[in-house]
Amino acid sequence: MAEEILSDEHPMLRQGLGRLLGKVAVITGANSGIGRATARLFGREGAKVVCCDIQETITPRIDEVIKQEGGQAVFTKIDVTQQEDCDRLLTDPLEAFGDLDILYNNAGAGIRKKLHEHTDEEWNFVLNTNLNAMFRGARAVLPHFIKKGSGNIITTASTFGLLASAEYPGYCATKAAIINLTREMALDYGPLGIRVNCVCPGAIETPRFRGFPPKPTLSGITAEQRKTMGASNKALLRMGRPEEIAYGVLFLVSDEASFVTGHALVVDGGQTIDA
Repeated sequence: MAEEILSDEHPMLRQGLGRLLGKVAVITGANSGIGRATARLFGREGAKVVCCDIQETITPRIDEVIKQEGGQAVFTKIDVTQQEDCDRLLTDPLEAFGDLDILYNNAGAGIRKKLHEHTDEEWNFVLNTNLNAMFRGARAVLPHFIKKGSGNIITTASTFGLLASAEYPGYCATKAAIINLTREMALDYGPLGIRVNCVCPGAIETPRFRGFPPKPTLSGITAEQRKTMGASNKALLRMGRPEEIAYGVLFLVSDEASFVTGHALVVDGGQTIDA
């Protein structure tokens, strides 16, 4: 069994108020970290959740967690770098639940190297996982949203799309692009009843930052690095929790944010206060 993650037991995940009752949501990167916490929260808020991920190593799998809590969920194995898999971000929820209301593009990746050290394969991997997946996922679901006259698209960007981080060129570039593509899409699709937003987390305590999966170039950091990242959140002096991002995502897709679109919601513990 994989290391237990915060979002399965944390008391922040209270029983929901039904903010998403009757909604169908698709979440990528749903079995780990921010995606897992958000999927569980959506389930508690009444959504039917299609949980998409390329890995099933963390157990219990997130769809099983949601069903154990009385919610409705299915799991589908999705590689967001592949167009045929991104097309299933629409077909799978239609097949499982007959509709789709929310697309949360959450899957992401980064490689810590200076730009001149990147191979084409590494650069394209980050570009495909972060930015092209947003494009492909949105392209798949937008015809459905346009036809029904409503829909919500949200994407995980980052404070590193607003600032920068040394030796993180692909990640910073793609997260900045996500923020401005969010604004552009809000202009194009707002008149059609579709809201488009993104969330910009600061340093968040997820399995990725605790060495899962064990790919040093893509993920794990040392305890000292984790302490430094917590200190970068200048007001609260700690790393955030996945649940603290999940509630921001919930707000953006709920009716409580019905007049919010094209927005990059920063949830960073104060990291960007005096940037």
